[in-house]
Amino acid sequence: MSAHNTIQIHLLTNCQVFPDDKYLKFIEVCAKSGITHLQLRQKNWAYSDLLSFGRELKAILSNYDASLIANDDLKLMLELDADGIHLGQTDGNPEIVRELIGQNKIIGLSIESMSELLTANQLNYLNYVAASSVFPTNTKKNLRTIWGIDGLKQFCQESQHPVIAIGGINLTNVSQVYATGVAGIALISAIHEAESPELYIQNLINQAR
Repeated sequence: MSAHNTIQIHLLTNCQVFPDDKYLKFIEVCAKSGITHLQLRQKNWAYSDLLSFGRELKAILSNYDASLIANDDLKLMLELDADGIHLGQTDGNPEIVRELIGQNKIIGLSIESMSELLTANQLNYLNYVAASSVFPTNTKKNLRTIWGIDGLKQFCQESQHPVIAIGGINLTNVSQVYATGVAGIALISAIHEAESPELYIQNLINQAR
């Protein structure tokens, strides 16, 4: 499947308990179906659990064209030798992170306001910025901005970096999201709750064509 030339699809992990074989098979189905990035994002987990889980994910993804991204945690990213890191606004200086991880790894940065975007535009060592949050979502609390479609369009016009849209995206609104000029989308609930994750991801890809 040549989805990777058209649109990025980032899946964020969402395990309630330490993952069993069933969850790992779900991740493999998603990797096989065309996700381009998998972000290891498990809030409040012990470091040792994140490391074990990350190693399992890395082993699965090595068979597919999908990158492993560590959320927030530079030490974890380095120990896993993950493909990149996703930073929030308070998770460290991206310039220092770039010096530590080298030129070939991915750095993404969450953006929750236009002023944060204008600051990010000055940083030439980011691979993407994430517009958070496009729509209301139950997965993340304390949202500062709901961009909406018009806000996202403006975000894409202003951004010097590829834009990944996150928050409340699903098959009912994804074509509107794509039309704003984003480089990709990030999802949690929509794919996790899909009856057939494989079909769902393929439909997301088809909508981008």
